[in-house]
Amino acid sequence: MRGSIRAARVALFVVAGLLLSAGVASAQLDPTKALIGTWKGELQQRTQKDADPTLVLIIKSVKQEDGKMVAEGRFGPTEDKTAAIKIDIDTSRAKPTLNFSSRSGTPYSLNLIDEKNLVGTVQIKNPSSRGDRERQVKLEKTE
Repeated sequence: MRGSIRAARVALFVVAGLLLSAGVASAQLDPTKALIGTWKGELQQRTQKDADPTLVLIIKSVKQEDGKMVAEGRFGPTEDKTAAIKIDIDTSRAKPTLNFSSRSGTPYSLNLIDEKNLVGTVQIKNPSSRGDRERQVKLEKTE
């Protein structure tokens, strides 16, 4: 009995240490350096039966502009079909949030989870009367 209680306490301390170190690591994440590069991924649920869910985000620069952090990049279904975009970066929360619109005006909101993962949502306009649909997006840094 004492052994199992002691093991549970040790496990609790290990988990607490891991959570604390993960919090410190995320607090030290520099979005300026972490964001620049090529990100590839997909919509987690297709919008149409034959739609390609692939997405590419290329961030070329991150800078301060009028007191806000912004990025310049390209976005599209493939690297050769990307269009120039401006990205607003919200750094008011623990995880920076990237907000931008695609060439067609579709709004994206992605959170920088760590140096290799952007996760968020896209609001897809639905021409029917059901309203807009929110879809999950996940991108991984490749370069």
